[in-house]
Amino acid sequence: MKKTIILSLLFSIVTFSQNSLNKLDRYCKEYVKKNSLPSLSAGLMENNKIIWTNYTGTADLENNVPVTKNSLNRIASISKSITAVAVMQLVEQGKINLDSNARYYLPFIPKKKWVFTVRQLLNHTSGIRSYINEEEFNSKLNFGSVREAVLYVAKDSLKHQPGTEYLYSTLAYDLLAGIVEQVSNSSFEEYLQKNIFNVVGMNSTKLDYHNRIIPNRTSGYEKNSFRAFENAPLADLSIKLPGGGILSTVEDLLKFSNGLMQHRLIKKETLDIMLTETVLASGKKIQYGLGLDFGVDKYGRKFYGHGGGGTGFVSHFICYPDLNLASVHFINCRDRNLLNVAGEIAALYTGENVAFPKYSLSDTLTKITTAVSIDSAISFWRSIETKKDSNFNLLNSEIKDFGSDLLVAHRIKEAILFFTKVTETDSTFSDGFAALGEAFSLEGNKGLALRNLKKAQKLKPNDANIQSLILKIEGDQR
Repeated sequence: MKKTIILSLLFSIVTFSQNSLNKLDRYCKEYVKKNSLPSLSAGLMENNKIIWTNYTGTADLENNVPVTKNSLNRIASISKSITAVAVMQLVEQGKINLDSNARYYLPFIPKKKWVFTVRQLLNHTSGIRSYINEEEFNSKLNFGSVREAVLYVAKDSLKHQPGTEYLYSTLAYDLLAGIVEQVSNSSFEEYLQKNIFNVVGMNSTKLDYHNRIIPNRTSGYEKNSFRAFENAPLADLSIKLPGGGILSTVEDLLKFSNGLMQHRLIKKETLDIMLTETVLASGKKIQYGLGLDFGVDKYGRKFYGHGGGGTGFVSHFICYPDLNLASVHFINCRDRNLLNVAGEIAALYTGENVAFPKYSLSDTLTKITTAVSIDSAISFWRSIETKKDSNFNLLNSEIKDFGSDLLVAHRIKEAILFFTKVTETDSTFSDGFAALGEAFSLEGNKGLALRNLKKAQKLKPNDANIQSLILKIEGDQR
């Protein structure tokens, strides 16, 4: 009898676990379908074992190559966490002092107005600038070495006195890689391979050199204002390899996550330092450590990790130390309104009440407008709103996004017609009046533009964008 009860319990546990994993597979499939994505790759590691992975969709749309466990994705800013671990390993060895002047390790860079430290490079308070513009974000310049990239970044003045402001800077991590090279007497690439990748078995992870032939490198995409896929801009990531230029797989990044949780890469005491919030000179606290985000999620679980958004890709890795659980996801399309899928998958696995993906209303309206007409799109929108159709995201942001797409595509008359109907339906929708005002402005009707923008301002008096549009039109009228 006792044996029968034990077997029954074991069967129940196995069945529950399998049902949970099946639910994760369904979530991924629906996420790709309802967000109209090329692919989603995701995985979970629990108690030192990879317990689930899923690869849904296409790694290369032009050649119809499916995404697989071998697909290499740009992990973007997750690269910062890897670079930060490299720095902290050298801190443990006494080769780097976090609070030393960074120029002590990089004597070849120009002297600045203020001293900035290694710690300030790690926590984005050094004053090193961010990207000048989108063109530099997608830079096509090729830097033959980390040192060249360091000199390119370090030639500019600091944006603020170090320690007084938080300015997220991918380029600051070039200087950290330069420091790693200086004190380790090896290239940044060699250091990562020997001291991080080899240690935890990240056998596929590598730096994303544009000019190298790299098998299994996934293609990245974006969506235009018609919500159709386009190839992401060509970019040479040698300007930001340490802060945003590493390629990896789901399984490799899970191994990195586990290496942090099991203290195989750095000591617990060192990880604790990385997970200490940043305090500015004013006393203001920033919830960012040394190359790692951390906190408590909406489900009440402690976490640390990092997200990434690069040219054609978004990514996330999250560690839940109290659960000994790690979650990773990659999407090979940089787009708006994409959730932290890794977090949602972990929550779904642990039994939280997670909402399944819904169709994008803005994308659906754009497709109807393009294929049929704006009148058909308006009719569809009214029908969905009336029924409160649970298959669609009915947030006001979806309406705003649709209008933005119309304006970017220079479909001004269609935007005016749509937002006229929207504001007639909801007289409290400030973003609707703002979009209508912007559309009238682009059409050249300054009077109606101002009338609608001022209605928007009355509803949302502190909106800087609305105020800016009003001032611009009033200035043009003088």
